[in-house]
Amino acid sequence: MAEKKKTEHKGQPQEVDATPLEKRAGREAERTRGETFVAPDVDIYEKDDSLVLVADVPGVGADGVEVRLENGVLELTAHRGEEKDPEDADYSEYRPAGYHRSFSLSEDIDADNIAATIRQGVLTVTLPKSARAKPRKVAVKAG
Repeated sequence: MAEKKKTEHKGQPQEVDATPLEKRAGREAERTRGETFVAPDVDIYEKDDSLVLVADVPGVGADGVEVRLENGVLELTAHRGEEKDPEDADYSEYRPAGYHRSFSLSEDIDADNIAATIRQGVLTVTLPKSARAKPRKVAVKAG
């Protein structure tokens, strides 16, 4: 359920729905499908021929990661292995959670050649640029 937030429009306050992306700025945990998800920290780097997305997903192995592209939206979902709550704790604030982030991709990404690797809890997704998005040199002819 989207939260309401107030905005100003020509001096009149209005309530509009806050999107999940706006709520993520507060780093709230999201409960879906019976599991708690948090948004992992992500860095994005641009190279000449690709974008590289690096997400911190500690505790996740290759079998716990799902990278999906559907309708121009890249979704990253990662599940940690089974974790037990400390049995002898009188009080515990720790709650195991999975990770989830989604990104809208432009048409300048070559969707057929996206690649992902995970190493020591760091997920790296390489998003190759399509040929039309890559920088190119134009030959100048004498005329």
